[in-house]
Amino acid sequence: MHQLSKKEQEILIKLNVEEMSPTQVRLIKNITSLLTSVVTAEDESEYFDTSSELFKKLAELVKHSQFAESHRNMNYGDQAVEYSLANLSDAIETKNLQNIDN
Repeated sequence: MHQLSKKEQEILIKLNVEEMSPTQVRLIKNITSLLTSVVTAEDESEYFDTSSELFKKLAELVKHSQFAESHRNMNYGDQAVEYSLANLSDAIETKNLQNIDN
């Protein structure tokens, strides 16, 4: 794994949450925490359980997006999650997940 220099011991991510709901902000904080846990996990069960929880929270955030909320009658939140999972499944089956980090 890439070692951070002394100047890079943390990443500061600033988001403008002015137009976000409290639920969206809470989910983003939770997702960030879970993401950190996944990439630093050393225990197999923690790695798998946290990865699963991360994907669930991402799906929840998609369902709570402003677009999905404003089109509830069309069920776009569920449709977007289903579409994403289908694409992810296809990418896994075809081994088409790409690492673009150089």
